[in-house]
Amino acid sequence: MGKNSTRHLGWFIVGFSFITLALVYGVWYSFSVFFVALLKEFGWSRSVGAGAFSIFIILSGVIGPYAGNRMYSVGPQKVILVGSLLLGVGLALCSITKTWWQFYIFFSLITAIGLGTSGWVPNVALIQQWFKEKRGLPFGIISSGIGVGILVCVPLIQSLITWVGWRMAYQMMAIFIPLIIISMMMVLLRRPPPRISSYGGIKSPSIYVKDPLIVNEQWTSRSWTVKQALGTKEFWLLAFSAFLGSFIIQSVFAHQVAFFVDHGVEALFASYLVGIVGMVSLGGKILWGTLSDKIGREMTYTLGAICSLLGLISLILYSMFSSPVLTYSFPIFFGMGYASTAALPPLITADFFEGKAYGGIFGWLMMVVGIGGAFGAWFAGFLYDHLGSYVPIFAMMMIGVFFSCLSIWWAGPRKIRLVPGKKVDQSTGHS
Repeated sequence: MGKNSTRHLGWFIVGFSFITLALVYGVWYSFSVFFVALLKEFGWSRSVGAGAFSIFIILSGVIGPYAGNRMYSVGPQKVILVGSLLLGVGLALCSITKTWWQFYIFFSLITAIGLGTSGWVPNVALIQQWFKEKRGLPFGIISSGIGVGILVCVPLIQSLITWVGWRMAYQMMAIFIPLIIISMMMVLLRRPPPRISSYGGIKSPSIYVKDPLIVNEQWTSRSWTVKQALGTKEFWLLAFSAFLGSFIIQSVFAHQVAFFVDHGVEALFASYLVGIVGMVSLGGKILWGTLSDKIGREMTYTLGAICSLLGLISLILYSMFSSPVLTYSFPIFFGMGYASTAALPPLITADFFEGKAYGGIFGWLMMVVGIGGAFGAWFAGFLYDHLGSYVPIFAMMMIGVFFSCLSIWWAGPRKIRLVPGKKVDQSTGHS
């Protein structure tokens, strides 16, 4: 395969991952609208209902290291095929739920494993194999697929629930999502990725040229294993930041529809606000990914953290003053903040731990992310059941945003590898 055709195929793979993530994370984020329907039909407490989502997040994260490692041993086709089929089975079973423990098995276990083996980790590992330098744009594009899932799928699924009921909505998702993913996969994932360079260019293994982006050559010259990466403070600082980010994001995503319904907003309109979060994050992920290649990962993450804070402030103020301005300032600011927590961790992980073990290392990071999101979604429901308000958890989240951002600066990806926009001119020593 020639260089140009390789580059073009790389961008088709980006398109595949974009659509796949839109579909599977439509399942993830549609929980907030199913949550309201399930509470209404079964009368579960919010902590019991949110507990299902918490276990779902944990298990989809726990499967991450396995999925990432299997990407290299058996290939992406088999991993994503098995994942999409399990996803369909889990969704079909969700439609026959009669008790809370059945929903925990069908959604929190089977659907979670399916999503974990067809979602974020395997697709990030896939794109990492095709792109080396200037990863910000391709990673930003595929992560924006999640935003499309929120923008399109959540309001669509809420409409389906309104028209045909939540059981039929699950059945339709069980059929069409695996069908679309497998059809695309059969066409696009038949060739293995080449050794690549900037934007899909083929890298020559016989010529060594010092990379002007590398700051710590001793670090980047290592062939990192999962065990070695887990022994570094940089990994755990990144993991702590990602844990807090997921705690915040998943808490809000799980409870935002219920929060607005509590304040007199119709469920369908509340789902549209979720869609706005997705729409904003769609552009935000591409923006943050591209911008991080110019101004650095730390500064870009800081800008995203500021947006998260403004979104949380909007929610707190809305609980006091139901202003239309606050209704829309929340999804705009929070969508941008959420976008930074989705687009940047895979880039920062690649800055630190590029190589064959990347999928497994990133899978471990996503397991930590899953634990953070699961605890956050459950804890928000727990606090609401005991305090009758979401305001205390929103205030706690603001503190978490600060420490999440601080941990990225402490980890310091800039100390390992410069982004292309900060490239040092070796002849002058200046960027």
